[in-house]
Amino acid sequence: MAKAKKNGIYRPPVLRWLLFQAGVVLFVGLVFLFKSKVAGYSAILGGFIFVLPNTFFALKAFRYAGARSARQTVSSFYQGEAGKLVLCAILFTMAFKWIQPLDVAALFLTFAIMLVTNWLTPLIMSGGPQRR
Repeated sequence: MAKAKKNGIYRPPVLRWLLFQAGVVLFVGLVFLFKSKVAGYSAILGGFIFVLPNTFFALKAFRYAGARSARQTVSSFYQGEAGKLVLCAILFTMAFKWIQPLDVAALFLTFAIMLVTNWLTPLIMSGGPQRR
């Protein structure tokens, strides 16, 4: 459940969501480890290529709260999303350039799994749809 602030605006439990996603990455990496060592570390790498930029976005986007800081909130969301995209591009480039051997299928499949996990995390962590 999201915590209430003094002004009644709820902030999502982003840290819990990010820790849950990191746990999913490690679980998927262990599953791929049964295929091969390369697939295991490639899967973990693909997952963290998603989670690290997502963490940057969360830190940027949820810095401000309240109606009085609406402009800063919108600006932070845009900056966070732009930074997230740039970080993803940099991390993918680094992985392809410096990590050899690399199981590209495991890397991209885990990244895709994390995309879906990101959409479902608020629903899973809250125990179902919520109405206020």
